Parts: sequence; structure tokens; C-alpha cells
Amino acid sequence: MNRRRWIGNFFIILAGGVIGAIIGHVLKDIVPILDKGLKVGTDQLSLNLYLIDVSFSIHVNITLCAIIGILIAVLIADIGRRRKP
Repeated sequence: MNRRRWIGNFFIILAGGVIGAIIGHVLKDIVPILDKGLKVGTDQLSLNLYLIDVSFSIHVNITLCAIIGILIAVLIADIGRRRKP
């Protein structure tokens, strides 16, 4: 698999996860289990150089609806790949 296809698949999967998480957040009052999940990440890491203070932090909120969105995105990417000659 070439680099261009890997990058395309990564962005398709990322978009599926983001769209799924947004849908889960919007529907949390109707179906509360869709917004339940696990928050994974790091605490704030700071680098103070007396001239510049830089802070890094990353968090990923894995919800049921985000996982469903990722699975649908993988299926769509696979169908798109199979249709090309």
C-alpha cells in the first residue's frame, strides 16, 4: 500500500471517529450510552526556557459512537478501494 493511500485512509478513519463522537454527543439525551466512554491522555507537560513557556497535552475520548463511526468509515474506505480497478 503506498503512502498516499495510507494518508487517505488515516483521514477517513479520523473523520469517521470525529463525526461519530459528534453524533454521540448530540444524541446523549436520547441514548445516553452512546456518549459514555474512556478518556485517555497525558497530563500537561511544560517546558520553561525563561523566554518561552511551552505546554503540551493530548487527550482522546473514546466513546461507543466514535467506535461505530470508525467502523463505518473503515467499511466505506474498503468499499471505495474495491470499486477502483
